[in-house]
Amino acid sequence: MKKGIPLFLLSLLFISPGCKQTKEVVNEYNIVPLPNQMIPQEGRFELSSKVKVVTTACTPEVKTIADSLVERIALTSGIRLSQTDQANSSAPTITFAMNPQLPAEGYELSVKPSGIILSASQPNGFFYGVQSLYQLLPPAVYGRTKDKKAAWSVPAVEIQDAPRFPYRGLMLDVCRHFSELDYIYKFIDQLAAHKMNTFHWHLTDDQGWRIEIKKYPKLTEIGSKRKETLVDYYYTNWPQIFDGKEHGGYYTQEQIKAVVAYAASKYITVIPEIEMPGHAVAAIASYPELSCTPDTTYDVTGTWGVFDQVFCPKEETFAFLEGVLDEVVDLFPSSYIHIGGDECPKTAWKNCDHCQTLIRTLGLKDDTTPNAVDGKKHTKEEKLQSYVITRMEKYLNSKGRNIIGWDEILEGGLAPNATVMSWRGVEGGITAAKAGHNAIMTPNPYVYLDHYQEDPEFAPTTIGGYNTLKKTYSYNPVPDDADELVKKHIIGLQGNIWNEYMQNDERRDYQTFPRAIAIAETGWTENRNKNWNSFCQRMVEEFERMDIMQVKACRNFFDVNINTHVEPGSGVLNVVLESFYPNADIRYTTDGSEPTEQSERYTQPFALTGQLDLKAAVFNKDKRLGKVSSKSLYGNLISGKRFTTTPAMGWATGDAVNEYDVLGADSTTLGLTNGKRGNNASYAPWTSFGMSDTCDELEFIVNMEKPTKISKVVFGSLFNPAYRILPAGGASVEVSNDGVQYREVAASTFARQFPPKGRKAYTDSLSFQPTEAQFVKVKIQNGGTLRNGIDCRKDTPGEIIHADLYIDEIEIY
Repeated sequence: MKKGIPLFLLSLLFISPGCKQTKEVVNEYNIVPLPNQMIPQEGRFELSSKVKVVTTACTPEVKTIADSLVERIALTSGIRLSQTDQANSSAPTITFAMNPQLPAEGYELSVKPSGIILSASQPNGFFYGVQSLYQLLPPAVYGRTKDKKAAWSVPAVEIQDAPRFPYRGLMLDVCRHFSELDYIYKFIDQLAAHKMNTFHWHLTDDQGWRIEIKKYPKLTEIGSKRKETLVDYYYTNWPQIFDGKEHGGYYTQEQIKAVVAYAASKYITVIPEIEMPGHAVAAIASYPELSCTPDTTYDVTGTWGVFDQVFCPKEETFAFLEGVLDEVVDLFPSSYIHIGGDECPKTAWKNCDHCQTLIRTLGLKDDTTPNAVDGKKHTKEEKLQSYVITRMEKYLNSKGRNIIGWDEILEGGLAPNATVMSWRGVEGGITAAKAGHNAIMTPNPYVYLDHYQEDPEFAPTTIGGYNTLKKTYSYNPVPDDADELVKKHIIGLQGNIWNEYMQNDERRDYQTFPRAIAIAETGWTENRNKNWNSFCQRMVEEFERMDIMQVKACRNFFDVNINTHVEPGSGVLNVVLESFYPNADIRYTTDGSEPTEQSERYTQPFALTGQLDLKAAVFNKDKRLGKVSSKSLYGNLISGKRFTTTPAMGWATGDAVNEYDVLGADSTTLGLTNGKRGNNASYAPWTSFGMSDTCDELEFIVNMEKPTKISKVVFGSLFNPAYRILPAGGASVEVSNDGVQYREVAASTFARQFPPKGRKAYTDSLSFQPTEAQFVKVKIQNGGTLRNGIDCRKDTPGEIIHADLYIDEIEIY
């Protein structure tokens, strides 16, 4: 390839208008994912009815791609391009040219004022080149009606492009909440527009069986329906509350064939997922004989989580699974079949006479030394899972297919030809790659699109986490310093859309986009060419396209994210305002009033001093772009200071730690002193502390760095018995000048009036006579004991446990 200008400068590049252009027209290149080689040129190619589309020597499949370009331009611009197999030098042309030297998914696109040449070696290369051509045209090209006001021309450019990874996908869970066919087609359109080539369709789970299997009709007669669905977040109400409404749906085999064919027309492979041996409640509800307790009947569950009811590895179960896969293989021509393999509790197997007999027959034993593949010791039941996976792999291999499984398939020994989908961080994928197995990276939290992407206090309820567009974009599936075996065997990445809290299409769009587009760029664009500022610049027009395609994306891109941060060594807690909108003009107020274009302009971080009722928004040409972001901040004497805790800061939820990267007991990170108070909206940013018989209070110690006069301590604690959390029962404050000898200056117990259900944040304070101290120790007692707790699926009324503490913020005045 010829050497072009550095790609990170493209976001700043404006080419002077060429001939026939008005002053307002400039050349912009808002292509996502970013091509790996792009050289801007001057001038533009004008579309008109004089333009001919030339497909000399092209295959019928490539001519069909050219036809789709002609049809789309006619639909949206009213311009009818004429098609021909013969080039005419006197007319402007769009030429499709075969070039066998180009890689399979690669293409070259040369746009000059006199004509366009699109070259590729394979039909999918031509298809991807057309997608880039669409993104060089006005966003109206994605519409369904004519827009004659748009500037129907293409900026001149030279592009040579091919993807970084061969596997670039998104997974859609349709089990927790069913997606109608219209949405499936729309979803595929979005994958295609962003050069993704895999649709992973999660079709079976505990909450619903969504694929018609003619040999086993009860799977859809019974397994596709649940009588009701959980209301609110999983750990909000105890007892849990349900909506009392039946939820169901499945895809017939004819519908599936149509979806597969439609996806194939856009060079997308559909990979079905049939979960085994866990996540099997819907199947077991349909056919109880598949479980370890065949005399028990089960309902398709309407709540979320991991369930002990799993497939029993007996011959009738294997016959069932093989029968299901026979029909699945006939429906899906993909070389891969996903068999799940994740989150399979071994409780049923441990208590099952058949399973224990099978374990002995197979000679399976608990490891006494670490496994050679992953360096861990595995139980005989985990090895039984490996037996199940390996047996099903051999069956699918006999059908000419290979399996993909979640990274738990590493446990007990990896099936010989399996590809690992690494979701529990990156370790599983790296381990598999080092062992010579292909791996697809899909790690939590980077590409988990069910996580929060904006402040949980204002965002719709999600499963947890905190994973912004910027964080998703930052992910690099193969570190630059990875060894060659890892680079060879990590074949791509995937984003995951788990649907527990996405009850409708609008919620699915909101959670998926725009972060899925960041994943698309990571999969296509070489890491050395990725650039966050360039991506943001191009995303402005991408939002216009999504609006036209009626994709209800999250609009946090246009909002202000309010954060706090301590620069290492500064000792100062700063307020940081950030918007992803390029060159954002951020205006803010600190008194609770609405920001306007005349409000204070944010230029750099500023120290948090005192209490601020901060509101901020992005303005462009005196117009507010997004919503007004607001946050109360509480600057005090220990804002951003180092502290220690006993016990160590721990967490029972993922979203208790991700936003602030809490590191542990001796932490210099923000955590409890970041100026933000916890709220009722979610478990972020609360910090959890596990309580037990030997530890029933939190001890927090902060060094004020010099003797300082203090008179008040304020802290927040959380109530949520559904998650074994009670607010503080009492607290005390001790002071010291040497950090060794302390004296108590305040103590109190707290009387509470608890709400009947849900979460509630409590703020408590202890005031005392002004006293000078360099070290302050705050002891916070847990709220006592309760029954049940974190595992709301089990009814254990006699089990008494210590409530945990969730604390945020600790302030000293």
